[in-house]
Amino acid sequence: MKNLPDFLIIGAARAGTTALYRYLRQSPQIFMPDVKETNFFAYKDRALTIEGPGADFINNSVTRLEAYQALFAAAPDGAIRGEASPLYLFEPGTAETIRAIVPDVKLVCILRNPIDQAFSHFLYATKLRVETLPDFTEALMREDERLAKNWQPLFGYSRFARFGTQLERFLAVFPREQMLLLTYDRYEAEPEAVMAEILAFVGADPAFVPDMSKRANAGGVPKNKAFQDFIMKPNPITGLVALMLPLALRRAIRDRLAALNTRTDKTMPPRARAILTERLTPEIRKIEQILGQDLGHWLR
Repeated sequence: MKNLPDFLIIGAARAGTTALYRYLRQSPQIFMPDVKETNFFAYKDRALTIEGPGADFINNSVTRLEAYQALFAAAPDGAIRGEASPLYLFEPGTAETIRAIVPDVKLVCILRNPIDQAFSHFLYATKLRVETLPDFTEALMREDERLAKNWQPLFGYSRFARFGTQLERFLAVFPREQMLLLTYDRYEAEPEAVMAEILAFVGADPAFVPDMSKRANAGGVPKNKAFQDFIMKPNPITGLVALMLPLALRRAIRDRLAALNTRTDKTMPPRARAILTERLTPEIRKIEQILGQDLGHWLR
């Protein structure tokens, strides 16, 4: 089939995937659609009726193959085509769907300490004004209740971060050599070396060095909640702006304003850390076995 990706960034959410998407797009050899997080392979041919805050993120996913292929129609001849949707790692059945449509695709996955990832997800949802609870511990205790209401997977913070189990699903479908598994720790400590490794893995020139000076999608707590509501939630003024500016530019302006109105000095409550440690220690042990690395520092 034509106009399909050569590589996919499958996750994990809150592990630098937005930054990676922006860095890879700078390579003259790589084409990635303007739309990040199409979620196509997670929700192919599904009628999406998610409810609750931020439901549109799921409900607006690309679900038809023809629409997905159209996103790659502008790729130059010979370009390496890629796409990034962190929900691919999370959503059961996605590995099988990918295998059926693009069996030889290369898969890139950055793994973050799931305990830290869960809190980062909460802060990001708070920044976007999707999360309505001010207390992370309460949000963890109410996961089952919220998911039972058909809210989006984001609200299962500790479930979303079960990366060991999720990786096992992919490794049951794809050979290990078809996947590049990296840690967020190394991505943060050695960004240029990691980028070179990723570029080489997808078939691009590893000598290319993108501009990595800007940090993308940091979470945090809004300084002014009313202003954050104004820029993040639908209203007549932002609706008018939507008619005049393309989506990519609108999101860039929104994210810049949100960043200026966000403080990032929030610390995870000890009780929440204890809950996550109990729930996610088995996942960290699974990741250790898959990577062949000691990740005990994730639990300290």
